[in-house]
Amino acid sequence: MDLNNLQVVDLIKKNMRYQTAKERVISENLANATTPKYLAKDVAEPDFKKQVEANQTPKLAMRTTNEKHLTHQDAVMRHSNNAEFEVYTPKPTSPLTIDGNGVIIEDQLNQASKASGEYNRMITIYGKYMDMLKVANTKINA
Repeated sequence: MDLNNLQVVDLIKKNMRYQTAKERVISENLANATTPKYLAKDVAEPDFKKQVEANQTPKLAMRTTNEKHLTHQDAVMRHSNNAEFEVYTPKPTSPLTIDGNGVIIEDQLNQASKASGEYNRMITIYGKYMDMLKVANTKINA
């Protein structure tokens, strides 16, 4: 049994990749805290509930009825070329600095702390889940 192919493990890994992407964007925001007219960016949170529901529905094979339709391989290649998580620039909620910079260092550090905590929580859940599966998968000698 390959433990890495379980849906729970996949969701944990996706959340860890999301937190990593979020920390990368936060570090870029902090690096540009004094850049004129730079607005802080953020990462759109993935819809984990939608992913769970999608994995519960039976998957239908793609069928092309026209030569211009994408094949499954084309769709996979097109999706893999895009970033996994959408990075966007939210509308500033506080006044900009005189030079037009919209990065509030305290907010960015707070977001970085939350992302780091969530990442560490996912590592803990992953470890506990793997330990539980290993115990359940162990043959008991009586």
